[in-house]
Amino acid sequence: MKRARLGKIIFFTLILIVALNFIKLFDINSISTEKMKEIQNVVDKTSIGKIQVNWKDVAAIASVEYALDTMTKQEIEKTANLFIEKKKNQYRLKGVDEVIEALAYSEKQKKEVNAYLKYLNGETSSNIENNDSVQVSFISSIKEGAIDNYKENGILPSITIAQAILESGWGKSELSVKYNNIFGIKSYNWDGKSANISTREFHEENIQADFRVYDTISDSLQDHAAFLTENPRYEKNGLFSSKTYTEQATALQEAGYSTIENEAGEKIYSELLIELIRQYQLQLIDSEAQLGYG
Repeated sequence: MKRARLGKIIFFTLILIVALNFIKLFDINSISTEKMKEIQNVVDKTSIGKIQVNWKDVAAIASVEYALDTMTKQEIEKTANLFIEKKKNQYRLKGVDEVIEALAYSEKQKKEVNAYLKYLNGETSSNIENNDSVQVSFISSIKEGAIDNYKENGILPSITIAQAILESGWGKSELSVKYNNIFGIKSYNWDGKSANISTREFHEENIQADFRVYDTISDSLQDHAAFLTENPRYEKNGLFSSKTYTEQATALQEAGYSTIENEAGEKIYSELLIELIRQYQLQLIDSEAQLGYG
């Protein structure tokens, strides 16, 4: 009788454990879109002037520390700062494993963090991959070149990719398809081939202009970095001293990379870049590139 009773206790204990794990999984999936956006916004603001923190890593750690749907902005900021280390006025980005080690998490807590990261990676990427395969392919095609340019010149990959998207219409513009120019760089101070085509300036003002011609897209990527580093106005406006995509987007606009305006005559280039970066989660590529490098 005692053995049978003990067996029932063990059985129901196992059922309870499974049920609790199921509830935990359900809680993970129930995080609201609004809370995800809030976490991203707070993490990005916390990163400004320092280094780009990966909001997914922050959310995964926060899932162990707090109740995600009710956590405050102060708690999000506190968690984000766990990933930032400052030494001699230089900021370094910590990886999630390093933060886990510093927090002395148990094996159970480590599994919870990894499970949440797996969930977030699937949740935030599936919609883009299913609905925007052309966009995903374009991003993938220039990602490595953008990371290489960052490591050599300090231009964030998200900025390079977002500019390429915006200037080339996802690689479908005439300038991109015929002449491999994906950044809309004109022929000023250029000894190579040029192409004269129609372009839009300010608010829907069409003009003819000469643009640089490249043999390959890779050449366009390399010249984009050279164009920015060789023109002093970009350094003067803080492009290379900026550590996050919001700051670099603003620097590009203030340096005059694009003349695009809205109907009210307001400059909107930085706004368009930031919107693309957030929509396609390009800032996560910045975090990837900055790990062990910032």
